[in-house]
Amino acid sequence: MKLNRTLLGLGLTLGLALIGGGSALAEGPDYFMYFGTYTGFKYVHHSRTYGVGESHSKGIYVSRYHSATGEVSEPELAAEIVNPSFLAIHPNHRFLYAVTEDPLSLGPPLDHASYVSAYSIDPATGKLHLLNTLPTGGTSTCFISLDKTGKYVMMANFGSSSVTVIRVKEDGSLGEMTAFIQDTGHSVNTSIQNEPHPHSILVSPDNRYVIVSDLGIDKVLIFRFDQSTGELSPPGPAFATVAPGGGPRHFTFDADGRFGYQLSEMSGAVNVYSWNAGAGTLANVQEVQTVPAGFDGTNHSAEIQIHPNGKFLYESNRRTRGEELRGPDTIGVFAIDQEKGTLKEVEQPLSGGIMPRNFSIDPTGKYLFAANQMSNNVVLFSIDPDSGRLKPTGKELKVDTPVCIQFAPVSP
Repeated sequence: MKLNRTLLGLGLTLGLALIGGGSALAEGPDYFMYFGTYTGFKYVHHSRTYGVGESHSKGIYVSRYHSATGEVSEPELAAEIVNPSFLAIHPNHRFLYAVTEDPLSLGPPLDHASYVSAYSIDPATGKLHLLNTLPTGGTSTCFISLDKTGKYVMMANFGSSSVTVIRVKEDGSLGEMTAFIQDTGHSVNTSIQNEPHPHSILVSPDNRYVIVSDLGIDKVLIFRFDQSTGELSPPGPAFATVAPGGGPRHFTFDADGRFGYQLSEMSGAVNVYSWNAGAGTLANVQEVQTVPAGFDGTNHSAEIQIHPNGKFLYESNRRTRGEELRGPDTIGVFAIDQEKGTLKEVEQPLSGGIMPRNFSIDPTGKYLFAANQMSNNVVLFSIDPDSGRLKPTGKELKVDTPVCIQFAPVSP
């Protein structure tokens, strides 16, 4: 076993040199990059799965990333698992958690169970070792995160209109459910908003509140979170709103915890809110549009992240013009006013592929990796630290149906 791990580590190092085209010995931290994928289908549209059987992915993949040079090894299978659509890394970087969304690839209305799996991370190879698997408590679970203490995993169950919290044991495995909330309501788009569809869940910077973006009811729900018990309250929480039909998808806070940013999938709008940490409330500050003026088609915005330097916000856009014509698929770049929290568009370069469902900025802030779901590639961009602009490096990784990227530092 020790020999196998040594050989794999050597293979990852050689892969770095092959893809990066430079020395893997340059100074800078290394990270394991994990890729969540769909294994049973290619994508979901209007609650139907498309391309069933067309994905050749086997589960979660891992590459080794050298931040000083942008060198990345070829992805290798880290764990075989069905439809690991979203991943989360424990704060101690020793464990990874993955949700199995729609295990039978039937689509949200027909999905009857989703699962969450806990893994330990091999510090030498990045390979994953299964600790245990439990039901998420909902269906078509599409998002997972951890609280700041690492004692709880939180999940958004798109299909069953609920959110759940499960305790994390000392050994990283999953324990009992500590919270279950059933969302209620609807909104104006009857094709998708006839019931709630929670799409993301994450804690506030002080770990006292939980923010749930619900695409089906056009609300950003705010629950109180008890980190000693893992409970959420109340069942009828405070909330912020987006424009009717917007479809809130993913949310993020700025590093200082003064502002929150909500990306809506259907409208493509980013709502800026001021965050009152004492009261646990969001107040509208600004709404900016990511869809180009005059665009005649359908928009599906996806991921949102803030650069580690706090100066820039990035978001991804999937667009169609009719049933067959796709694009332009872009990564939107916005400058953040450091006093007001407001946004100003910088650019919207192409993502380098089709359907950028996810992207991730590396922890050092030097590079952005765009995961293009339909074109089976992860494209590497360098980031200008002064302007926030993206520049294609010419490097890309081949990953079948990539839908999530997470980083974990390699232990020295």
